[in-house]
Amino acid sequence: MRRVPLRRTTRLRRHGLARRTELARGGSLERSALAPASPAQRAKVAGQRCVVCGAASRCDPAHLVPRSLGGCPSAECVVALCRAHHRAYDLGELDLLPHVEPALRREVAHAVMHLGLIGALRRLTGRRTVGEE
Repeated sequence: MRRVPLRRTTRLRRHGLARRTELARGGSLERSALAPASPAQRAKVAGQRCVVCGAASRCDPAHLVPRSLGGCPSAECVVALCRAHHRAYDLGELDLLPHVEPALRREVAHAVMHLGLIGALRRLTGRRTVGEE
């Protein structure tokens, strides 16, 4: 098959650089959480220490099962993590299982309900594939 170069049949229109209307801003420019914690989740974590390091300040509710994976706004879906450990857990760099078991079994059982046993184990340990060590 022979290739033929494409040719433009109409002329290109020139547009001026000045806008006729202002760009509309949909919302504020401040960052917000992708799935903010519910009031029940914030109340559960208020005053608690980080389950990993025991830090008392700047603890956030960390979703064991993110809403994007089927998590819910229940208070059993979160544990208290300081910001450094919360970031590490979200990136899959923190094995949270030794820190939540056996003290937070209800939260682990709730994660298993959402993701199944293997899915919850992968999420809590940070291992995304089988056989990863």
